[in-house]
Amino acid sequence: MRASHTPQRILLVALDNLGDLVFASALTPPLHRTYPNATIDVWSKRYTADVAALIPHVCDVIAADPFWAIPRHLTRPGMLPFLRSVADIRRRRYDLAVLSEAPWRVAAATRAAAVPMRIGLARRRNAAFLSHVLPSADVHKPVLQEQARLLTALGIDSPDPHYRLDASRLGEVRDTVTRALPSRFVAVHPFAGARDRCVPLLEWTQLAFALHSRKLPVLWIGMQSELDELRRSYTHPRGFYADEICDGSLASGAAAISLATIFVGHDSGPLHVAGAFGVPVVGVFAPGQPDRTFPQGVGPSRMLYRPSPTGITSAMILREIDALLLTSAS
Repeated sequence: MRASHTPQRILLVALDNLGDLVFASALTPPLHRTYPNATIDVWSKRYTADVAALIPHVCDVIAADPFWAIPRHLTRPGMLPFLRSVADIRRRRYDLAVLSEAPWRVAAATRAAAVPMRIGLARRRNAAFLSHVLPSADVHKPVLQEQARLLTALGIDSPDPHYRLDASRLGEVRDTVTRALPSRFVAVHPFAGARDRCVPLLEWTQLAFALHSRKLPVLWIGMQSELDELRRSYTHPRGFYADEICDGSLASGAAAISLATIFVGHDSGPLHVAGAFGVPVVGVFAPGQPDRTFPQGVGPSRMLYRPSPTGITSAMILREIDALLLTSAS
């Protein structure tokens, strides 16, 4: 099922959450190598648009929140803005859409946007809306390995995929954040979508004290409500906080992460943002899905896996940091 002509306008459909968007960034380098003269745009959620703009070879981002799927910390959007984005895509006349995630509503929206070639992995009820349907993802295999199969419909082989983001696209935002942070620091993200798979904040604050004693200040990564809990309830070295750096936007948060000496945190979007910038990362999976969503970026990484956060201590995390710093320095 290969493309019968050379596409000139390609749309990467990544209407999912931050981590999934970062994983989708692995698709643009092989697409650009195969079609160097094609325009590649991204269709993303509004809150991830700042990071979508950092994906290599992307020219433009169409940002709209699907009214059926929105993170719990955000207000459910109306239908009209999303329908306007569908109309915008129709006007742009894309030849090809690659759907990094293809639930049936996303596939239906892409078809409604009149993109003639729509490639996705099979999921319940989506086949009617795709022109090229590949076998469904194997949930026991790495995400990027399965995602790379999307490109086989175009005759593109991507045997060793990695996600990546281009920090140079941050421009003045990164310059501003650089002035607000020390030259060496550890970015720490002690939160995740499900609190029951998070290592207790007390262990993270003990880690911060250990890092502080080594003259490695901590940049705390999280939403304002999460960081407020940390500031209010736990004794820890003052450090820096993502919501106080620059304007608190996702772009400035990404800029701060890109500058980190090392990143450590739970399996979630910020971990993968760091890995996509090439920052050395320690991923804490408690349990998560380590076989699928382990760090797959362009930088070095280590992973701490346990069936639950119970028993994971600051000393264990610190050992992983030390091992990673030793590897990165060699």
